Amino acid sequence: MGGEMSILKKVKRHWVTVTMYIVLSLFFTGACIVSANTYGAIAQAQRDVVLQNPQHDAEIVQHGNLNVSFSIQLVNPSRYTLHIYTLSWYSTLVNSSNPTDRAIQIGEDYVGPTQYLEVPAKTTFNFTFWSIVSDPATLAKLTGFINYSKGLGQTYTLETLSYTHEFSIMLFIGEFEHEYIRERYLNELVTVRLGYSSEEGTP
Repeated sequence: MGGEMSILKKVKRHWVTVTMYIVLSLFFTGACIVSANTYGAIAQAQRDVVLQNPQHDAEIVQHGNLNVSFSIQLVNPSRYTLHIYTLSWYSTLVNSSNPTDRAIQIGEDYVGPTQYLEVPAKTTFNFTFWSIVSDPATLAKLTGFINYSKGLGQTYTLETLSYTHEFSIMLFIGEFEHEYIRERYLNELVTVRLGYSSEEGTP
């Protein structure tokens, strides 16, 4: 009788061990599948989020000032909310008339780091920037470039000068928030970086 009880105890321990092994195996298998699916979805989101429809313009406004504007769309077709970490816009004019002042600054804007701007899932977000150029020194440089170009047979006005526009944005996939400095190993996995340059054309 004692021997049978001993055998039963061993059988129970064996089945408990086997059952725990199966449960743990299923758990880790499920975790691996979920992790793989999540990683795949994040990687797909990084590929699908794009910039499109860049537009830039220049016009003379009140008091003869110059208004230079730029707009672009960020398309987020993914299922994730994107948190904007930083974004920047710069506009300049390449000044070939002056070897010591090669770039005339037109306008700039910078935001970040921030947790207040979001791009919701499956939406298109519009960014618009503008700069009113009213500084007499800057307007004089632009006029000087127009006169210099006229001597080379090129006709420009303040509205038709080839202003360059540089735009960049860095976003984090919102469902995977982390501390950028302390958890750097997660940065690349959950980061979307996009940029546009009018000199290079379509983003």
